[in-house]
Amino acid sequence: MLLSNGASRIVDRFRLADWPEVVATLTARGPTEIIDRVRQEEARHAVPPNDATIVHCTDLGET
Repeated sequence: MLLSNGASRIVDRFRLADWPEVVATLTARGPTEIIDRVRQEEARHAVPPNDATIVHCTDLGET
């Protein structure tokens, strides 16, 4: 997984989750869940939104 600094706010700024929880959320619900939670916290704390990009690779098996 790869998160931009805006998406990583879920861990490093807002402390809503730790990295294992982020991985579990991405696997179970996808990147939209992480970005939605970050946006909610930005609004709640009147923090300007930042870019929020997530790349989550799920199938890296051989073809």
